[in-house]
Amino acid sequence: MKKKLLILLVLAISVPAFWRMLQFGIYSMQDFPYIRLVELDKCFRALQIPCRWAQDVGAGYGEPLFNFYGQVSFAVGEIFHLVGFSKIDSLKIAFTLSFVMSAFAMFLLAKKIWKSDWAAIVSSAIYLYAPYRAVDVWVRGDLAESMSFVFFPLIILEIENYLSTKKKTYLVLFSLFFALLLLNHSLSVVLFLPFLIGWTIFRLLTYKNVKPFVYLAIAGLFSFVISAFYILPVIFESKFVDIGSTTSGYFDWRANFVTIGQLFVSRFWGYGGSVWGTDDGLSLSVGQIQWVLPFLVGLIVLLRRKFTKDVKIFVALVLIGVFALFLTHNKSTFIWNNLMFMKYIQFPWRFLSVAVFSFALASGLIVKYLGKFGVWMAVVVVVIAIALNYNFFRPDIWKSVTDSDLESGAFWTESRFASINDYWPNFGHKLPDKISDGKYINYFPGWNYQPDKNGLIPADGAVFSDTPVRTVGNWVSVLAVVLVAATWKKFKYEENKK
Repeated sequence: MKKKLLILLVLAISVPAFWRMLQFGIYSMQDFPYIRLVELDKCFRALQIPCRWAQDVGAGYGEPLFNFYGQVSFAVGEIFHLVGFSKIDSLKIAFTLSFVMSAFAMFLLAKKIWKSDWAAIVSSAIYLYAPYRAVDVWVRGDLAESMSFVFFPLIILEIENYLSTKKKTYLVLFSLFFALLLLNHSLSVVLFLPFLIGWTIFRLLTYKNVKPFVYLAIAGLFSFVISAFYILPVIFESKFVDIGSTTSGYFDWRANFVTIGQLFVSRFWGYGGSVWGTDDGLSLSVGQIQWVLPFLVGLIVLLRRKFTKDVKIFVALVLIGVFALFLTHNKSTFIWNNLMFMKYIQFPWRFLSVAVFSFALASGLIVKYLGKFGVWMAVVVVVIAIALNYNFFRPDIWKSVTDSDLESGAFWTESRFASINDYWPNFGHKLPDKISDGKYINYFPGWNYQPDKNGLIPADGAVFSDTPVRTVGNWVSVLAVVLVAATWKKFKYEENKK
């Protein structure tokens, strides 16, 4: 009964974050997740699985969108669409699940770390009601990144489950969740690495036994094998698209650092963009209660002067969170300059996701320190977290529209032009200034025609198929999934036998 009540409590805490989704239509966003869901749906119905080519983007000339962009979050939406929901409602359900499932995932992890239901409730609420979570969903409309918040806690949870029990089924789950993060939003893997590396080093020093971590490393590498159908094309076929535009101009990391005031003090809220300087049109705050609570726990730790196991965990979490915040500030420029792959992150403030994760998990310790008063502290923290940030979880402009409205007229035209630079094939065709008439489409390896001097092929009779790289990736992933299923069954049998 207690377990069911806790589940209901976490769900109830999540409701204020998404309840405004429960009305007809959809809200304005900076990103265009709707057209991606449309394109994935067309792939599924044409049995192009895994999806690679998006026929409507690129102003109707088509682009290999899903050859490079994560599909997991949109596949979640597609499941609901296939069972009868409209595309708009399916998209809103996916956004809602990113809130609810992340709250549950953090609850499970925090309970594992702090051994306290109420500490887990605190961490869950702090994790969910960070301003950056509202920015991701209600301002940017970044479905893939918002869904990544579900996988962060689950990955660490399976590491902890394995280290505490040595059951190898948890290695399989760790590998699967890490693969899902890769397939959902590859940039989130890069963002999550500071936490994953820091946490692994901390746990290695704690356990003083290398063997479990060797198994974890193997399981982590196997995640890339599971994801081969996506990883191999990204590695070998990125040269066929113009990705330079994704790291220049508006997307240049040097123009998107955050100030100390924006991180810790500002209560600004807006629906604009990230700009050079301090006039950003959106919130770039880690959240007041998100950093104040760990700060208070830190003061208690200093006053008590007892360096317990819990305190060590807390310190490790805070240090990782502080490092993540450091990467959002221009003082970290030397790191960005030396790690050139980080330019693809585009916005240093994306590391707010790691800081929020670290500080939320660390915050749960305050309940354990207050003993019998911990329950009341949990209630107070949840109320404050929601009260401080509830007003951020709202739309700018609500549109009472249907699927057909979004797939016609000005919005559909805008969607087809959106992010046209990101995966534009570099075979000679210049960026168009008007929608294609449908006679020609962009060439990309896999089409059954050779391109003309403009990098175009006739649409009539064009058939898209996998290249050798994609075929190898597909089969490697299929075999990996079969191996995972067989390994799971073997490990489960051995554990039951014991």
